[in-house]
Amino acid sequence: MALELNLTKNTNDAIQGTLGKYYARVEYKGTIGLHELAKHMHSHNTAFSKGIITGVLGDMVDCIKELALLGYVIKIDDLGLFKASVDANGLTLEQGAKITASRGAQRSDEELTQNIGLQQFAVGAVKLIMQATGETTIDNMNRDARLAFTSKTKAMIKSLTGSDSTDDTTNSTNGTNGSNGGGSNSGENGGNTGGNSGGGSNSGDNGGGDDSDTPGED
Repeated sequence: MALELNLTKNTNDAIQGTLGKYYARVEYKGTIGLHELAKHMHSHNTAFSKGIITGVLGDMVDCIKELALLGYVIKIDDLGLFKASVDANGLTLEQGAKITASRGAQRSDEELTQNIGLQQFAVGAVKLIMQATGETTIDNMNRDARLAFTSKTKAMIKSLTGSDSTDDTTNSTNGTNGSNGGGSNSGENGGNTGGNSGGGSNSGDNGGGDDSDTPGED
């Protein structure tokens, strides 16, 4: 089995050198819920029933959320580190300002110039994030993944290039991480890079490190 890919042509010229190029995207086959995951796990000859597995997984989800909202980082070996993060608003700290450690919309510079006493909210939103660890880090995913184009994409490549495409059969890491024409990911511990410049939308997440919105990413 392989991780199947489609190709999408970039029509956005926001990043120099990417316009008109084709970028790989994962062909997702569907969504697996807890019950389906439990059934899949049970099929691997586990000693536990599907019902027990489903119950344990459900309890795990609830407990991860509970502990994350208390400020803990939950490590599931060979899967990821789960933790709460925030989309932080840019705060203006001046005499007369009113600051609250709660959720709300970003106050604009214009609003605060007119009335510095408007309530300013520290956080735009709270979210749960995961950082891969162990067997799910980029190096290990590259090691284990076998890649193939979908039949539709193979036909498109043939029609546009006159040549047949080939599938990855080596399971080896080819090339550098995130090098698809400017499609790099902003990693964990990225800090509040680019957060709320010019009174814009909430983007800083205190080290959460979301993917940057560039052509070379899923």
